[in-house]
Amino acid sequence: MLFCEIAAPTAWYAMSLPRIPSDAHLRGRFQGCLLGGAAGDALGAPVEFLDLEEIVLAYGEGGIRDFAPAYGKLGSITDDTQMTLFTAEGMLSAQLASALGGQEPDFFRAATVSYARWLMTQEISQRGLSAAANSGWLLRQRKLFSRRAPGTTCLSALHSNRGKVTRAANDSKGCGGVMRIAPVGMYFAHALIRERKQDRLIPSIFRTGSDLAAITHGHPSGCLSAGVLAVIVGLVLAGSPLEEAIDAAKKELRNHESHQETLAAMEQAEALAEARPRERSALRVMGKGFVAEEALAMGLYCALSARDFEDGIILAVNHSGDSDSTGSIAGNLLGAAAGVEAIPDRWLRNLELRTTIEALADDLAAFPEWRLGGESDREERAFYANRYPLA
Repeated sequence: MLFCEIAAPTAWYAMSLPRIPSDAHLRGRFQGCLLGGAAGDALGAPVEFLDLEEIVLAYGEGGIRDFAPAYGKLGSITDDTQMTLFTAEGMLSAQLASALGGQEPDFFRAATVSYARWLMTQEISQRGLSAAANSGWLLRQRKLFSRRAPGTTCLSALHSNRGKVTRAANDSKGCGGVMRIAPVGMYFAHALIRERKQDRLIPSIFRTGSDLAAITHGHPSGCLSAGVLAVIVGLVLAGSPLEEAIDAAKKELRNHESHQETLAAMEQAEALAEARPRERSALRVMGKGFVAEEALAMGLYCALSARDFEDGIILAVNHSGDSDSTGSIAGNLLGAAAGVEAIPDRWLRNLELRTTIEALADDLAAFPEWRLGGESDREERAFYANRYPLA
């Protein structure tokens, strides 16, 4: 059973749910990771399907630098952040089921259920909305019931797999698997912090990230890229410099069949970040980001090149391609490294679903402190069981 404290809480705890992480610094890094990804997503949303020349024509030579209207408002998130939130729900549902049942967490099953719940938000009728409202905290966030250009692979795979816990029967390597995977690294960051020999944990983190991507994306590059990002996010949150985290992820990547395409994209990103940092033309060399290894590499390049959070995100979204996904990946990495205080206030003020994103980040940071095992913990158990439905 992972990370479950079973000591009885005081009465104060019962009045203080959801639990706030006791480590303020770690809380800031976790919020930075999730909010940073959402900010990059929202900045890229208005230009997701534009060529760079069209972006410059619309926003000036500097490109888009602040939130612009998308989906009828400023600061709108897309399917990237929606699915990231449901990944977080799946990880926490698996943790809760493990803590209550005494078995190892089944992340694959829990994520499959959570992604099916996300699918409800994309197709549900008003008639069915009341039923969804009784199925966990995340489905009670009405603003999630909105289509934000979801990937056709994610939709079709989840439609095909409805009711089944299975890997996708396709050969897609679209970026829909990697762009949602940061919560896997966030979950495992606690174990990395506690473990002196972090190498022992990396295969499990990689496998979990890869497996969750495989629910919708069957191509090796679509899955392996997600495993890489999960490892990097976890290590950065645990205190490793980004460069060292990338090296550790590449070492694990080499242990997997069909890794060459993902590894080549990562190494190209590293070489370009060293030789040609902060160049839009370098992003063009790496591709458009619609496929997983390109989105991963472009996010890495921008995070490695950035002078600060804002600089890196602006670079990540101003290119001809999948701007919201590359912005989201770069935002996860830069936010995990620098914390929420690095994100410009003007972006946070207008960010859609900010409080929901913060709450999930807090739960990912605080779950090792949940008290669930004692007779006096009934209120806390009931609270989290209602918040994160068991798979």
